[in-house]
Amino acid sequence: MKVKISFSRSVRRAVLSLLLVGAAGLIPVRAGSVNLLWNGSSGATGYKLYSGSSSGSYGTPQTLGSATQTTVSNMTDCAATFFAVSAFNAAGESNRSSEVSTWPRPSLTSANPSQVQPGQQLSIVLSGNNFQPGLAIQFANSAITVNSVTRDACGQVTATITVGSSAASGTVQISAVNPNGVTGVGTNLLTVASAPLPDVQNLRRTDR
Repeated sequence: MKVKISFSRSVRRAVLSLLLVGAAGLIPVRAGSVNLLWNGSSGATGYKLYSGSSSGSYGTPQTLGSATQTTVSNMTDCAATFFAVSAFNAAGESNRSSEVSTWPRPSLTSANPSQVQPGQQLSIVLSGNNFQPGLAIQFANSAITVNSVTRDACGQVTATITVGSSAASGTVQISAVNPNGVTGVGTNLLTVASAPLPDVQNLRRTDR
């Protein structure tokens, strides 16, 4: 007698959830990749991940084990990939989940200038990849304020920042956050110097 496959309604309509960098401790985070998470299905022995470059159009699915999360690597840069997942067991395969799409995880490779001083207001050009329109730039130093962000290209953004006079010296982690929350982190790209720049004031002529 054939055992009927059992899937809950929530799994039939499950929406894949993209994990943020800060919540991705269970899966290694890599630039050019994305982490996917979905609801488990009672009775499933495994899952199939469908992906494609256009909505609803997928290639051969990737057969996964019983885990309900995976990392997708080697994605096409600066373009969306569309995903859906299904569950299966010996009796057959479920309907596919709702579809999600995302660009690969953004990467940060350099900052110009690479050193700032407390008290400065300046523009920093950040290079990397997979910067989507509408992304946010964040600095892991509470005394650095981001005034504006301009996306120059998929691989370059310009951030206008203010470095507070109380900014702690040392290297500062920079995060690029795409609109869907997928985050890339750059380390050792920017340093806050230990002392503010000298300030010259009241320059006057003395040859009168």
